[in-house]
Amino acid sequence: MQKAHLYEALYLVNHGIDEAVRGVQRLKKAPHAFREVYYKSVAGLERRRALINGQFMHEMSGEEEDNAAFFEEEFNRWLSDDPLDNEEIYKLVRFLEDQRKKMGEPPLVQFLKPKKQEKENIVLNKL
Repeated sequence: MQKAHLYEALYLVNHGIDEAVRGVQRLKKAPHAFREVYYKSVAGLERRRALINGQFMHEMSGEEEDNAAFFEEEFNRWLSDDPLDNEEIYKLVRFLEDQRKKMGEPPLVQFLKPKKQEKENIVLNKL
């Protein structure tokens, strides 16, 4: 879920455009400046900022809504007094392991492939 770097990148884009606009504003004050070019430049920078921000927010809004729904379900599940069934436990462990993998951490649990799982079930049933 680590998204801070994406929002930080958007901040840096916006900060860079702010700096560029300030620079153009200062150039407009120069004597004999052809101001029309500077006004068009500022408008072009602001237009690009709006396009970048709009596209980024559009892309992230779907992901954020999906995450909100997922974590709302998780939050409610953990508040429930009902015990987790095997399928829910499996999903939770799989999710946690996927998160660890994304962060570059070693797994705490190994998931068996279907053939190995069958062999393991046979051994466990004999006990």
